[in-house]
Amino acid sequence: MKKPSEQCRTGKTPDGAGQWAKVARNWNLHGAPLRPSPEDVSFSEQAVGAWRGQGTPPRVLLLGVTPELYRLPWREGTDFLAVDRTMEVIDAVWPGRRDAARCEDWLEMKLPAASRDIVLCDGGLNLLAYPDEQQRLASILREVLAEEGLCILRLFVRPAERETRDAVLADLMGGRIPNMNVLKLRLWAALQESPSLGVELDTVWRTVHDAAGNLEELASRLGWPLDETLFINAYQGSTTRYWIGTVDEVAKIFCQDIGGFELASMHVPTYECGQQCPTVVLRRT
Repeated sequence: MKKPSEQCRTGKTPDGAGQWAKVARNWNLHGAPLRPSPEDVSFSEQAVGAWRGQGTPPRVLLLGVTPELYRLPWREGTDFLAVDRTMEVIDAVWPGRRDAARCEDWLEMKLPAASRDIVLCDGGLNLLAYPDEQQRLASILREVLAEEGLCILRLFVRPAERETRDAVLADLMGGRIPNMNVLKLRLWAALQESPSLGVELDTVWRTVHDAAGNLEELASRLGWPLDETLFINAYQGSTTRYWIGTVDEVAKIFCQDIGGFELASMHVPTYECGQQCPTVVLRRT
């Protein structure tokens, strides 16, 4: 696997980065709950407001280039840095100054100790293998964050009771799932055999394809937007894996395994499948 700097320079990326390049080219099809809703954004704004700065603008690190988080009402003078490992995503999605976005792997970031006050990430922890890579990121963030700094992380988590594949597909064919984004979220958790194995995206695609057959007909029958429905085809052949954990597992990594954090607050949104999309606030102690 190439180093992150080589990925950015040559554009030759491993499958995971290639998956996100496809997302970047079709960003408008990547909708809620896989992108933050106004409710999620409002909670993140409140969490930022709880940062105990001394009246100075915060030094912010955004993991990824989520526009909704960049556009929070930051104080004038905020020092903002976004880090994403895929150049296509930065080029297609990042709404800020180009020099404020760095193409680099999160696990290879070279940032000074205690150089950031707030870290935000929308769903990104699920892109890292559990538990090793998630522990590595927690260790990096412990060093990067100043005392009393905040990690504000929206997570994708397993439901309290695991759904079966057949139950999700029954809801799909019965017209009880509102869109492809909700279907993806439910299948990620239902198809994952264990937190350490995660779920391969091609497995999700094959599950939908085998159950639904013709996606155009499925979209027409369910009243789903066709482009959004067909976007599941970006999963075809992808060996990328997502790791779907729980809030307790994430809190254990940050607060016990790595240490130096406390779980300060959490918000569970009210939209469909919101219980699988909580935002946690971890304070650097």
